[in-house]
Amino acid sequence: MAKPKLKVGLVGCGGISGVHLDGWKKLNPECQVVALCDILKEPLKRRGEQYGVPKDQWYLDHRDMLRKADIDAVDICTPNMSHTQIAVNSLKARRHVICEKPLAPTPGDILRMIAVRNKARRLLMTAQHQRFERSSQNLKAYLDTGALGDVYYARSHLLRRRFIPGWSGGLSFIDKARSGGGPCIDIGVHVLDLTLHFMGHPEPVSVSGIAPCMLGKRKDIRGWWGEWDRKRMTVEDFAAGFVRFKNGAALSLEVSWLLNIREPEYQKIWLMGTEAGAEWPALTVFGEKAGCITDTQLAFPNDRADGHHVELQAFKDAILRRKASPVPPEQSLNVLRILDGLYRSHKAGKEVRV
Repeated sequence: MAKPKLKVGLVGCGGISGVHLDGWKKLNPECQVVALCDILKEPLKRRGEQYGVPKDQWYLDHRDMLRKADIDAVDICTPNMSHTQIAVNSLKARRHVICEKPLAPTPGDILRMIAVRNKARRLLMTAQHQRFERSSQNLKAYLDTGALGDVYYARSHLLRRRFIPGWSGGLSFIDKARSGGGPCIDIGVHVLDLTLHFMGHPEPVSVSGIAPCMLGKRKDIRGWWGEWDRKRMTVEDFAAGFVRFKNGAALSLEVSWLLNIREPEYQKIWLMGTEAGAEWPALTVFGEKAGCITDTQLAFPNDRADGHHVELQAFKDAILRRKASPVPPEQSLNVLRILDGLYRSHKAGKEVRV
């Protein structure tokens, strides 16, 4: 059998790792996960046996994997607060890196990663899978034609009624020391990153917002993903913010795990431009032509390719074809500048510069 062109070591064998491992398996024989790492033996053993990774390539410390394993790239699927050190160590060891969102919990951490990446001359990519869903890619291609004119306002919502992470107590999500934040960091990075992507990545300059915990500690509130440790919940359960950009555009953001709304989950992006507006994921364009108000439903070939898998293929192609990172850390930096600014604005009770 021919050797894979890209040999991958995956760090973090929890829930999301299965999606990544399935994606890498689809890219065989060009790519192959040849090493696994987790600080816990049980998930490491489970994933190793499930995906046929030899036992001598199971590691309890990512630094051992970097020293001993024959790998070209590292896939980071660990809790948020560990992303920075694993990415920095991997880049210093001259491995390419793809890291689950958020790339890091603070802008300072991302700046550190960028500095190390520049010295290592290796590729660093954030795994923002919603950019790689076909509906997102198709709408982005349409927007890039200039059909909306200048986009001067956007609304970005990802709201859940009772979907707080409850599995295994959810501590990797609800404990700020482990997660870095609540729904802002967990799901806000998805919808905010995608909105900025659609807008062409304008530079943020200020944020005004709130990030309270209103329902998460109440004993009479139930979650559809099971129970969570209310006493150890130290993050927000809802956040809303208003963002101003250097080019004069603005954006409103709302995210929540627990909210008294009608729908179990409500996810939508609106883009308002000088020539037309658009809505995602409905892929509808709203405009005016010859004095007539128009609502246009965009239609594309029915392709249900999984965004997680497509992002791994994009990472692979960028390495093998020596292309730029499909999701460069500089773009993730602006996402975290906004979310960090929202937290600081909540604490200060006023608009803050980012």
